[in-house]
Amino acid sequence: MTPLKRIAIAVCLAVGAVAASSVFVPEVVQAAEARAKISRAVGVPLQKAKEAMDAKDWDTALAEIQKAQAVEKKAPHEEYQIDEFLAFVLVQQQKFGEAAPVYERMISSGLMPQDQVNVRTKAVAQMYFQVKDYRKAADWAQKWLDSYGMAEDMGVLLGLAYYGLEDFQNAAAALTRVVDHIEQSNEVPKEDYLRYLFSSYVKLQDRPGIENSLKRTVRHYPKPEYWDDLLEIYRRKSNSDRVTFGFYRLMNTVGVLKDKGEYMEMAQLGIEMGVPGESEKVMQQGVDKGILKRDDKAEQSRFERLLADSKKQAAADRASLAQQAKEAEKSPKGQADVGLGEAYLSYGQYEEAIAAIERGIKKGGVNDVDEAQISLGIAYLESGQKEKAREAFKAVKPGSRWADLAELWDLHAQSVSS
Repeated sequence: MTPLKRIAIAVCLAVGAVAASSVFVPEVVQAAEARAKISRAVGVPLQKAKEAMDAKDWDTALAEIQKAQAVEKKAPHEEYQIDEFLAFVLVQQQKFGEAAPVYERMISSGLMPQDQVNVRTKAVAQMYFQVKDYRKAADWAQKWLDSYGMAEDMGVLLGLAYYGLEDFQNAAAALTRVVDHIEQSNEVPKEDYLRYLFSSYVKLQDRPGIENSLKRTVRHYPKPEYWDDLLEIYRRKSNSDRVTFGFYRLMNTVGVLKDKGEYMEMAQLGIEMGVPGESEKVMQQGVDKGILKRDDKAEQSRFERLLADSKKQAAADRASLAQQAKEAEKSPKGQADVGLGEAYLSYGQYEEAIAAIERGIKKGGVNDVDEAQISLGIAYLESGQKEKAREAFKAVKPGSRWADLAELWDLHAQSVSS
């Protein structure tokens, strides 16, 4: 099944059922109700068609309708009545490609009751989409949207019709309007909408569009595969070991740290950053998952040496925490407190980490306040204080080298249950 076919099913479900519900069961117009009488030549075969329709004998009904069509010099209201019957039968037979032009004719006749124009315009767009006439589907969906305003079903159909036409610029624009509309209503866009928005930007090779659509996807559907795509984009931008380590932290948190090289580099950077507790934790995690286990003895020896080194340095670091705390308390500058907070964070002592980092930021003299804010946000998030975590992430200055990472941590925080 093609991706477009799959999304068509997901969005429109059975378009035949939607279209059928948009078709009002026709009746032979009676003189008391009609604005103009139906001639006997037209009315008799339509009455027989109605009887066949009641019996669901669609072929007989169609044959009788064709007799009515063959009558010469029909009045406009008779043409409309015949089309009413014809469209109904064609929809029941799921001949959407034939039914849609009949509805077009009825809509443009000026005889259709105004309260039916809405639903039948929508039906025309859906039927053309069903038969893959994406140009007409887009035209009729746009006609409906212009008349009645944004609605999810028609907005998505417009976007997917453009996608089917390989007009990815208009597909992205239409799907963006739909997602905006849904989010502004405090609802969650369907995952497929976001996937096709992302795919449209990929087809356009629109880097900002790709990034923004992935962010929206991750916000609502924080699956590892989406995080993996998003983090791969942002990791390539980093040219700082400290920022790279920060990305590894996030990758580990959202479940996309999976390569032996990533585990090894994160552990090595953790030692260099002064948080061997985190290095020990990630190395042990890699061992437990079987990622850091190889038949090659030389490679296995490297894993074991780094794990042993991490454990040794973490043990010494833990033993020195009390002394670090005393020194930080005496220091007039906040960097010692922030470093202490980072150590607490690496050992899962989140309340202590929060207190130390906040104290350090308040004192001033911190080497990198933005980095400290991210660590503070992580500590808050791990301790279950989601809103305070988001405040900390948002405190990172826009445009700083930490801004992207802070935004991504905030996206993760939004998906965490309070």
